[in-house]
Parts: sequence; structure tokens; C-alpha cells
Amino acid sequence: MRDAVNRGGVLVVTTDQLPGHVVQAVFGEVLGLSARTLSPYTEGFKSYTDGSGVSMDVRIHMLTECRLEAVDRMARVALGMGANAVLAMRFDHRPITESWIEICAYGTAVRAEVARLPRPRKAASSATEADMSLKSA
Repeated sequence: MRDAVNRGGVLVVTTDQLPGHVVQAVFGEVLGLSARTLSPYTEGFKSYTDGSGVSMDVRIHMLTECRLEAVDRMARVALGMGANAVLAMRFDHRPITESWIEICAYGTAVRAEVARLPRPRKAASSATEADMSLKSA
């Protein structure tokens, strides 16, 4: 199975924010589509020869691949816009015809950078403080 978090340099999350990062630019909505037939034979859920079904593990794998295909396409669109992350990713689906369905992954493409935390200041040593007080006198 593919890397479900980082797709070709694009981090895809379902959250509205990216902890530890600062959003530098918002590019807008991105979509990734996957279309599937409703035929259990064409999709591989049933055998053409005897009509028997496939195992639950195979069904789950096939359905997961369909969603991942939509997310991968969305990530490629975001990358083409100059984004390195997609926030608030969601799924939607709808029938296209009586025999086809569309699976859509969508979210907001952004450029995010790792937040830089201020470095803690070193405490002045007592010798340095004494030296500074002599210089100011």
C-alpha cells in the first residue's frame, strides 16, 4: 500500500491546521477524482466464470485503493499549484450514471513551513553581570 500521509512531497491531513507549522500561502481548493463502475464483475468483486465473490480482505483492499487514487490525484494537483500540504481533506461521492460512481477527495492546498520556535536566552553568569555593572559605573 502507498504512503498514506506524505504523497510525493505533499502532506495530506484531515485537520484544519497543521501543528508545528505555519501556513505561508493558501492556493485554494484542490480536487482529485476517481470513477468506478457499479458492476461487481468489472470491478472484480465477482467472478465472470462462476459468479462467486471475493474475500472481504480483497474487497476492503479494492475500496481503499479507489479512495487512495482520488487522494493521490488531489495531491498531484496541489503540487502543481506550488503547495506542499493539503488541509481539511474530505471525501465525497455521487452517481454519474446508472452504472458509474465518482469518488472525490478535496481539500485546501497550502504552502506550510515548520514553525521556528525562539531560542531560549542563556542566563547571564554572575561574573558577567558583575563585569557589566562595573562598566556602567
